Amino acid sequence: MNEGLPYDDGDRPDQYEPRGELLEQPCANHPKRMTMVTCSECGKPLCPDCMVYSAVGVKCRECAKMPRSSKVTIKSGHLARAVAAGLGAGTAVGFVYYYILGAGRFFFLIFFIAMGIGWLVGEAVIRASGYYHGRATAIIAAASTVWAFVIPPLFSVFLNMGFSWSSIVFGFTRTTGVINWIVMALAAFFAWRRNR
Repeated sequence: MNEGLPYDDGDRPDQYEPRGELLEQPCANHPKRMTMVTCSECGKPLCPDCMVYSAVGVKCRECAKMPRSSKVTIKSGHLARAVAAGLGAGTAVGFVYYYILGAGRFFFLIFFIAMGIGWLVGEAVIRASGYYHGRATAIIAAASTVWAFVIPPLFSVFLNMGFSWSSIVFGFTRTTGVINWIVMALAAFFAWRRNR
């Protein structure tokens, strides 16, 4: 007998026995689609559109629904860190954005700038929350992105740092103001999607 092994040489199985013959059968929800995959809990046949991947195998939508008590929620400490990281990243990114905006016009890169701002703020929120994805962190990320566009103009007005309301492109009347609102909306959307 070999010590440390769960089986001695006579009892050790060489291969697992198949449970039975796999049969192609119609999906329970889409009868015209044939499948060989079944729900690991109830045995219902599932096509790729009906499969829900879980930690214990493929399940149907009904079996994959978790009771409210088993859903993962963000802890208050992680939530506070996510808010602090979002506001910090939003403030930093906002000041850099307005500094670059004052140095030159780059409206042809609007989509990439919005994506970058949203990704940076969203990534800061994800990391601070312990890589939690959900509605709470998505709201924090989107709000922090809006904060990135609002706080630098307000700060400069209060401290008179060289910006003026006419140089801040947050007016609705000028083309640049509308473009800045579009950049802010796109950035908030990308931050939301990064955390959802």
